[in-house]
Amino acid sequence: MPERDYYDILGVKKTATDDEIKKAYRNLAKKFHPDKNKGNKDAENKFKEISEANAVLSDKEKREQYDRMGREAFSGFGGGGANPFGGFDFSQFTQQFGGGARGRRASGGGARRSAGGGGGFTDIFSDLFGGAQGFEPQEQEMEAELTVEFRDAVLGATMEITINGDRIKLKIPEGIAEGQRVRVPRKGEAAIQILIHVKPHPFFERRGDDIHIELPITVGEAVRGSEVEVPTIRGPVRARIPAGTQGGQTFRLSGKGVKKKGKDAGYGDHYYKVQVMVPKSAPADAVDAIDSAYTENPRANLKTGL
Repeated sequence: MPERDYYDILGVKKTATDDEIKKAYRNLAKKFHPDKNKGNKDAENKFKEISEANAVLSDKEKREQYDRMGREAFSGFGGGGANPFGGFDFSQFTQQFGGGARGRRASGGGARRSAGGGGGFTDIFSDLFGGAQGFEPQEQEMEAELTVEFRDAVLGATMEITINGDRIKLKIPEGIAEGQRVRVPRKGEAAIQILIHVKPHPFFERRGDDIHIELPITVGEAVRGSEVEVPTIRGPVRARIPAGTQGGQTFRLSGKGVKKKGKDAGYGDHYYKVQVMVPKSAPADAVDAIDSAYTENPRANLKTGL
């Protein structure tokens, strides 16, 4: 039976980027890791196969050789025929990564090098599991998604959620945004990474740490000026509309937006854009009086064509 193509083994296209190869390898390595599949010979063989593919495709020079010549490019490597890992003893690897009595959880980050010295097969895992010393295989964290109300995202909240039948107390930090994650550690079990989605609000719009709204005002408020109530995420604020305000003008309330990241980082701002609402009907003399107040044609600066 012909040997499988390295790209097929990782499930990526030949045009895959380095990041795509890295991501594919991470996912497969976690799935077929010997520590998670004790006694499963098929998983062990699969793990060796994907690690071999990654060792070639993640190396620019080796990948170029492989693209030109296939596995024949490595026919003289390590005394093992076309296999670039032909000289490596995998039994040492499986003992080091989960075959002994170390247990399944990490006491520190990173991959410990084998006793054979620098380089070698073990180095691949320094990137996969992070760090440089003290590796013991970590149990893969669970992932979940949660949609929260706009108010809970910007102001923070504590709630109980159910995941796989378990009731979990979850603290939503103030100012969390769409697409951010909350990590929930669990004693004696794998932690949970929760991807947050935020429901849109009917009239508040978040842009970074700022909040934007459109504020309707009357013709009289725009012409004469007025003090109006402006809704904010923390309650109404009285603000002044200057006389002669035009539709589309935007005003700012400093520090009335979303809490910024970091201790003592402060808050974003609140912007309100004025919409002058024209009544659907009005006395003719009132409309005439308003029209007569225009000192120039409001469209005077517009060209009539291209």
